[in-house]
Amino acid sequence: MVPIKVVIADDHTLFREGLKRILSLEKDVLVVGDTSRGDEAAKVVERTKPDVLLLDLKMPKGDLVQTVLQVGEKSPTTKVLILTAYSEQEDILNAAKGGARGYVLKGVSSAVLLQAIKTVHSGGVWVDHEMPAAGTFEEIVRTRSTGYQKDIENQSLRNLTKRELEILRLVAEGLTNEEIARAVFISEKTVKTHLTNIFDKLKVKNRFKAALLIMNRPEEPKWSAPPAKTAGSKALKQPT
Repeated sequence: MVPIKVVIADDHTLFREGLKRILSLEKDVLVVGDTSRGDEAAKVVERTKPDVLLLDLKMPKGDLVQTVLQVGEKSPTTKVLILTAYSEQEDILNAAKGGARGYVLKGVSSAVLLQAIKTVHSGGVWVDHEMPAAGTFEEIVRTRSTGYQKDIENQSLRNLTKRELEILRLVAEGLTNEEIARAVFISEKTVKTHLTNIFDKLKVKNRFKAALLIMNRPEEPKWSAPPAKTAGSKALKQPT
């Protein structure tokens, strides 16, 4: 099993180091970075590309909403899980509006925290329903997620070249590598190279998941030559 890559952002050194030790005992979690400053969180995330960022609510030189938004820009696939001692309604709602997918209080057990990390990583939402505005937090996160996921998918597809898009469409139609090679007049080895690049850009591991991203995307219209003029035909005068 590939471990969940985690970055810890917390200004309390003792807590941060202790959390790293606790998570290091879990086989399915790997701490890939940490920081004690809010303004450094997005930079660490950009460099390490974690699956989950554990973010303290109030850190020196950092604004919660701004930090979460920057993380989203630097690494769109990174999920943010707030880990804090504060449970005020305004803080909870600001976290949701910024793009966090979970909100956990520091008083929870390591087992609960691990469950929250796994839930957020898998695309779920985590919040203690005894906290104020927990229901609103969930509603905001789920509403954001619908449009946000589409934006991620569209951006990923825009990163593909025309040839890669062509090959991906053929994959979605169910063609094998050999059939794709014959269809676009390239070698099967070149098809495999294109697929490797496609999987890397779309952050997927197989052709099935890659095909899912393009199945509901309308195909761009293809250019076609205008009909040839027949004898005796007259060109239409363009309006001025």
